[in-house]
Amino acid sequence: MDSLRCIHDTRKEYEQAVKWATQGAEAGLPKAMFNVAQLLDQGQGVAAPDYPAAAGWYKRAADAGSGAAAINLCRLYTFGRGWARQIIHATSSSA
Repeated sequence: MDSLRCIHDTRKEYEQAVKWATQGAEAGLPKAMFNVAQLLDQGQGVAAPDYPAAAGWYKRAADAGSGAAAINLCRLYTFGRGWARQIIHATSSSA
């Protein structure tokens, strides 16, 4: 599933990339969770960036051991993407 996401991402077919990454993420693959979060965070394959949804996928990927997801989740909290700034969450989510 991730390789299909990568092919569509390279071709800038972001709607298909979101579809395949979401299937992998829902199957419990941390890398796919991170990829879905990035696509949602950047607004690729969706109508507009969806920061709360991206944060949810970043959190799931971070909980599964992705350090990059933890960093991006902290960035969303710190800069208040999609909600008021959450400095307490930003410092506690990176653990």
